[in-house]
Amino acid sequence: MALSKGIKRLILLTTSLAAFQTPYNSTVLSFIIPVLGRFFHASLYTLIYMPVVYLIPLPTLMILLGRIADIYGRVGIFRVGLVVFTIGSLMGALSTSIYLLIAASFIMGLGSAILSPSSTAIVSQVFPEGERGFALGINAMAVYIGLTSAPFLGGIITQFLGWRYILLISTMLSLIGLAVSYASMRSIEVARRGESLDTIGALTFSLALISIVMYLILSSLNGWLNYAYLLMVGVVSLIVFILLEGRVKYPMLDLRLFTGNVSFMAGNVTALLNYISTYFVPFIFSLYLQVILGYNPFEAGLILVLEPIFMVILSPVSGRLSDVYGSREIAALGMGLIGLSFILLLTLNIRSITNILIALSTLGIGFGLFSAPNTNSVMSSVSRDKYGVASGVLGTMRFTGQLLSIAIAGSILTKYLGKYAVLYLFTGVPMVKVTVYQAFIDGLRVTLMVAAALSFLGVYTSLLRER
Repeated sequence: MALSKGIKRLILLTTSLAAFQTPYNSTVLSFIIPVLGRFFHASLYTLIYMPVVYLIPLPTLMILLGRIADIYGRVGIFRVGLVVFTIGSLMGALSTSIYLLIAASFIMGLGSAILSPSSTAIVSQVFPEGERGFALGINAMAVYIGLTSAPFLGGIITQFLGWRYILLISTMLSLIGLAVSYASMRSIEVARRGESLDTIGALTFSLALISIVMYLILSSLNGWLNYAYLLMVGVVSLIVFILLEGRVKYPMLDLRLFTGNVSFMAGNVTALLNYISTYFVPFIFSLYLQVILGYNPFEAGLILVLEPIFMVILSPVSGRLSDVYGSREIAALGMGLIGLSFILLLTLNIRSITNILIALSTLGIGFGLFSAPNTNSVMSSVSRDKYGVASGVLGTMRFTGQLLSIAIAGSILTKYLGKYAVLYLFTGVPMVKVTVYQAFIDGLRVTLMVAAALSFLGVYTSLLRER
């Protein structure tokens, strides 16, 4: 059944709302950490779990939920995700303690893990190949608007209404998306109930990722050797998963997507490198601008707004260009510019807001050129019946990268700041500002060096192709 342009636009609107919600809320929780620290009198050790627990369900459950969506129907799973997200965001808005807010963040992350694979798969299903790149560009634009506008929008809302309104507005957007989905997605449900779910594969894969994720979280705050047993459990579970997947009729993850498809493998590896190298930016610079330099949330958000402006402009344009000229070279150019932005931050005086704006503009241009072409490359490298799994794998790379980015940046920063500053940074205890500033800058420089190296490695992986 052919869909009208109006229905397609409604579907794109609904999926774009969902695509916006996940990165927006995970990023805004990082941005308002200084505000939440002062409001709840919490330490940075506790506050860092806010964005982390949001991200935990995403890399650990994305592929499984993409597979479930392929088998039982993408639209139904998509709506379940909107309901779960609504519950979590409303609970967060009404939280009376930092621990309730952390629990609400986990529920929101679970809703996001349900939404994300279905969203990209529905867009890829509805739009034919000649239109898909542009539609994915709009979807990617929504993702990156959420990801990088969170400081700006969060700053305005927090400064003039209070941090609770951030989550109340997210609740309303989720309800709007749910209502629109019932009006636009009634005729596109596709399910393959004849296939069974690979339960053992799902369990071993989830155990592997959860163990590795928890190792990264706990070790980044408490030492890399204290939780080595979690890393061992994760590695062993991953090996078991790989061995089992080749022996089942309907595997949760068809490993031939990686071993026999260079475009698929390269696009996902590059996405992982992209998010590891960039996701820490709102987290680190919210602390730098609000705590170190003393800007209020509105001012800090205003400084960080230039990046999403370039992303909004360039994401659909680069998606269209990838339809015409191919994806690899455009994505590689984007990764190169991202690496250049970190070099600028390393070499320029970042006490100057002008220099920060120049670097963030370069970062925004790089993001805009990278996102849609890379997604188009991955989704176009698989057959139609693998869209759910492909988007689940891509989402897993994205959110694993985000989690690694926070873990690595948090580990470096806490090492340089020292335990005393990390515990009492938001409690009003007097500190020597010069010492804290220099320690922060030292940690930031090391983080930027790592980010630049990973970005330039992403240029190479973007250009890989079948021989």
